[in-house]
Amino acid sequence: MRYRLEQEYFGNPENQAIFILPGWAMPKECLHELAQKLSANHYVVLVNLPGISRDADLIQDAVIGPNYDIDALTEQLVAAAPKDAWWIGWSLGGMISSYVAAHRASCVKGLITIATSPAFVQTHDWQLAMPLQDFEAFEQLIAKDAAMGLKRFIALQTKGGLEASRVRKQLASWVEPGVYMSLALEGGLRLLKDLDVRRELEILDMPSLHILGENDALVDTSWPRMIKNECVPIEYKILEGCAHQPFLEDLNLLYPHIENFLNAH
Repeated sequence: MRYRLEQEYFGNPENQAIFILPGWAMPKECLHELAQKLSANHYVVLVNLPGISRDADLIQDAVIGPNYDIDALTEQLVAAAPKDAWWIGWSLGGMISSYVAAHRASCVKGLITIATSPAFVQTHDWQLAMPLQDFEAFEQLIAKDAAMGLKRFIALQTKGGLEASRVRKQLASWVEPGVYMSLALEGGLRLLKDLDVRRELEILDMPSLHILGENDALVDTSWPRMIKNECVPIEYKILEGCAHQPFLEDLNLLYPHIENFLNAH
């Protein structure tokens, strides 16, 4: 038995399916507006990452903890997703979706990431990311005071974006640190720290689009130029003025890029 994933469904199941994954510590409610807009022409399944929910009863009733091993998580998500769906992932959700698309390609029609980096933490051969020392300091803050850590994270991810004050308040109203499983916060941070999907993006044999915010304080917009896929070159768009959550900052700016890409493939 695995931890039960919390899902929502939008649109007509007869339409082409889209499967959407949120970012670290962010509940699916953050992506409602995007899911609803996409559901005009698609069947959309929106899922929470394990252990993240605004439903306190669901968390309290869980007898199985969330498993953030990337291969176990892959199996669980593939089982939950509609067959031959487009996968859209935001931030950590985009990293996970990239991994799934490369390793379970027969289950994924194509990939779209939003505000995602292939590697979130710097390594000796990847500097387009957060310094390890900064990340580990944040890990310690989350372990000590999750509410304060999430407040700082929301401030950082909205920094420099369109309507930052409004978006910050929106995100804060959805995030429930007192409800979340601590194992989910820790497991998600572990994935952010260790997961590196550069190789996965280089071997993808399906269409992929990577949408980035010009002013994102968490993701370097130059990374797509570092990825060389000789099979199916990756596509990317940089949204002017946006930070880490363009679907909340300016959905009308983001949406046409997604819809045009889906229609082209």
